Amino acid sequence: MEYSKGDILEATDRSIDAGMHYIIYLEQTNEERFIGAMLTGLAIDKNELMPNEFFHTHSETGKRYKIPSKQSHLVKAKLIKLESWGPFRIVGSLTEKGLRFVLDLIDHLHSETWEEYLKRTN
Repeated sequence: MEYSKGDILEATDRSIDAGMHYIIYLEQTNEERFIGAMLTGLAIDKNELMPNEFFHTHSETGKRYKIPSKQSHLVKAKLIKLESWGPFRIVGSLTEKGLRFVLDLIDHLHSETWEEYLKRTN
């Protein structure tokens, strides 16, 4: 499946070492990986609140999206995500304002794995 920048994905493999959290799709790097941002419900200092106005509530076909369903926070990292966690399904989409907000916060960062992010921030 082809995704657009700002689509919110849910992985089939939702384990803690894979796609447990929702992923904002940013760009494809190769057949095995893509770059994404992570959404979490965890409200801590290093995460940014994403107001509901940053999310579309319905798809272009009128189907109600799963996200937003509660307060979502952006983890400030450009994360390497693996295609092997899929297949993925689209469960939400950012508005233009929401995508700009995400890119303003993380576009300047280097891509990293979750483990590298944890080392950098802890």
